[in-house]
Amino acid sequence: MGGELHGPPDLRITHPVPAGEGGTEGITFAESSKYLELVEATDVGAVLVSFDTEGCSKPYIKCQFPRQAFGRILAIAWRELPLDEGVHSTALVAESAKIDPHARVGAYCVIEDGARVMSGARIYPFCYIGANCVVGESCRIYPQVSLYRDVTVGDRSSVHSGTVLGADGFGYFWDGERHRKVPQVGGVRIGEDCEIGALTAVDRATAGSTNIGNGVKIDNLVQIAHNVFVGQDSVIAGQTGISGSTRVGARNTFAGKVGLKDHITTADDVTIAAGTAVTSDIDQPGAYWGNLVARPLSLEKRIQVALGELPELVKRVRHLEAEIEKLRAKS
Repeated sequence: MGGELHGPPDLRITHPVPAGEGGTEGITFAESSKYLELVEATDVGAVLVSFDTEGCSKPYIKCQFPRQAFGRILAIAWRELPLDEGVHSTALVAESAKIDPHARVGAYCVIEDGARVMSGARIYPFCYIGANCVVGESCRIYPQVSLYRDVTVGDRSSVHSGTVLGADGFGYFWDGERHRKVPQVGGVRIGEDCEIGALTAVDRATAGSTNIGNGVKIDNLVQIAHNVFVGQDSVIAGQTGISGSTRVGARNTFAGKVGLKDHITTADDVTIAAGTAVTSDIDQPGAYWGNLVARPLSLEKRIQVALGELPELVKRVRHLEAEIEKLRAKS
């Protein structure tokens, strides 16, 4: 940890624990006096503290940045899900599919024609890898993930259980009598070093590709529609929905339950607060927030216009109040 040990060097530590939880073989961190009070009330085995901490009764390691040091311990404690080498005997692999000898494919997986699985990739049990899909080097495709067809997952990316990449985009037109389906013939491209959470959907493009840039991190339960572009290193929290053909800039951060209208664009370095509905382009970096309450459209338009005039109305009201007080004083 790059720190100083204060305590018995033979103390057995087996796992990290959150601040405030106990366990005689656990280690936690305390980056402030508030956290240290929580730690002192438990039987935790050891604690990471800052260099200026005094009076800790637990065995401790003094570090420059306790939280970062705890992150290093988490990395040490991380365990890969077990998966045997090679291709499991129950996996169904098409003759034209290509699987690198250093890749691993779990039980009951299906890998279709033209698919490619690169070196170091791990495909866990019960996954479906559709025709002409590419699973990049050192990827992790966790159990029960489905890649429909023409899906590329970049090197070192992870896709968690239950996620579907490449399902039909939500495209229909009204022919005067009923909704007719627009064929969805495109694909999905996931960049390198991405992580996609469980039960998330990234739809394939109507034509072309739905694109997720390098380094993008997507939470559980996120919907990304057809022909969306998400810029590199963006972070998207759970229950967010991005409508078709929207372009998200690089390094955007969307909190939970954000909704983006179709065919809009956000600039680079934009942050959207939880529950915000984005209905038009955002062309400047910065933080944005707004709530949408369902009202009759004509009424909501009038309210939105009035909100834009609110600062001036407040100024006028204050001026009128001052004039009224003057008249009262004279009378």
